[in-house]
Amino acid sequence: MKVHLIETDSMNFNLVEGDLWENGCWDLKEDQAELLIGSEIFFHRTRTEPSFYGGIIRGYRVEREGENEGQIVFEFQYNKICRDIRTDRNGWARKMKIVKETTE
Repeated sequence: MKVHLIETDSMNFNLVEGDLWENGCWDLKEDQAELLIGSEIFFHRTRTEPSFYGGIIRGYRVEREGENEGQIVFEFQYNKICRDIRTDRNGWARKMKIVKETTE
């Protein structure tokens, strides 16, 4: 699977260590976030622009308190191949698009 996200605020990226980053808060069920571990994550400023950042999802956490309680924060390892990637306009739900890959 792949996940495309609209992220307009560069302040939502936090360096954990090395090339490991966190980004959130996303309105997603925890079981869906679990399925995305190991998937590519792409950050876009708009639905029509190519991704400006991204990587491989290594984990996630759930915000436990505050205004973002219950929302998902992804931990991902930066990968340059996740930059400048476009996706079509179909399949977006608010600021998120999850693409399930099919094998033939």
